[in-house]
Amino acid sequence: MIRTWIVAASALAFMSGAAVAQTTTSTTTYQTTAPVVVPAPMPAPVTQTTTQRTVDENGVVSSKTTTTGTTVTPLGDTTTTRRTTETTTVR
Repeated sequence: MIRTWIVAASALAFMSGAAVAQTTTSTTTYQTTAPVVVPAPMPAPVTQTTTQRTVDENGVVSSKTTTTGTTVTPLGDTTTTRRTTETTTVR
């Protein structure tokens, strides 16, 4: 009878030990970060200036200046402007 108790106690100890050995703990950690958006620098405006001067036989000086500029908006649209100035000087 003692032998039966020893076998039963051994079997119980073995099964509970096996159960402990099969216990698995798993921890999963997720970390998300928002993407960093760095805006692109704005391109420099492109400007071209042309000046034309003429003097006639009477000494009248005429000057015509044309300035053309192109800029790019943050959305990628282009804007072109043109400014013309005419000056006449009589001496």
